[in-house]
Amino acid sequence: MDPLRKDLEKVENDLRDSELEYQRLGVRIEGLRAQRDALRKLAAKPTRLDEKIRDMTKAEGIVAVLRASAEPMTLGQIAEAMTTAGKLTNSNGASVYIDSLLKEGRVVRVKRGLYRDA
Repeated sequence: MDPLRKDLEKVENDLRDSELEYQRLGVRIEGLRAQRDALRKLAAKPTRLDEKIRDMTKAEGIVAVLRASAEPMTLGQIAEAMTTAGKLTNSNGASVYIDSLLKEGRVVRVKRGLYRDA
């Protein structure tokens, strides 16, 4: 193999490796931004609602979050509000509580994926 082909192959390999590292760094940066944003929310001074929710069950907290919201909320928004208030919740967990709250008539489904208090 002539020296120019060897150099070309080396450059192509280095470029491929560098592009892969660039993608990895992009993913890491996004993850760190999400972590930073979550920590900022958790470090923010708690509101009166946050303080009340900490002493409630998750079901009661979800109803309180929906009651305090001017607009219907998605499961993700509910989970985020609960987590911000100090009750670690994810969308799947909120879904389980929402199902029970719907059956009890404490929550209303406005349309698919959007909920408000009853």
